[in-house]
This record gives sequence, C-alpha cells and structure tokens, in this order.
Amino acid sequence: LFPQAQGAPIAYRWCGRVAITRDFLPHLHAPAPGLLIDIGCMGRGIALQTAMGQAMAAYVASANEDALPLPLTPVRPLPLYRLHNVVAAAFIAWYRLLDRYGMA
Repeated sequence: LFPQAQGAPIAYRWCGRVAITRDFLPHLHAPAPGLLIDIGCMGRGIALQTAMGQAMAAYVASANEDALPLPLTPVRPLPLYRLHNVVAAAFIAWYRLLDRYGMA
C-alpha cells in the first residue's frame, strides 16, 4: 500500500479485540475506588479516546463527575458469556463458508 515505507521499522502497534457494547455506545465504569474503565470505541478510537482521556484526567484530578462526558455506570456481565467462544467460532465458520461459495 505504501511502497515508500518498505523496510521502515515498526516501533509501536495496536492490536486487540474490538470492544463493542450491547447498545453500540461508549461506556465509563468505576468498578473499584481509583479504577476507571472506558470501553466501546467501535472504530472511533483515536478521536474519542483523545477527548475521553482529557475528560478522565479532569475527573481524576477533581473527583467531579460533571467533568465526564458520560455517566459512570455499573459493569454488567454479558448474558451467556461462557458460550461466547463457541458462538464466535460458529459465526466465523459460517461467514468463511459464505465467502468460499461467493454467497456473502
């Protein structure tokens, strides 16, 4: 894609699972004192996390929840979480089958 970058070393890279929430919105959680979690970028990570990081820093410095752009909500476990590997594998196999036979 960028031949001029051929041979350039990669100093840093990001990888991980996509954090999709059930309502497709970002969430802020404080599951324990001093622990603040922000999840659910869904492809909007760079701009969203830059702004969210500034807001979270303002919250940590002031303990004022009004500094946060979203309310703090409790962490809710996903229903049937124990089955997620099986379900994900089934979906992947299904879509690979569709790709193989040109049905997707």
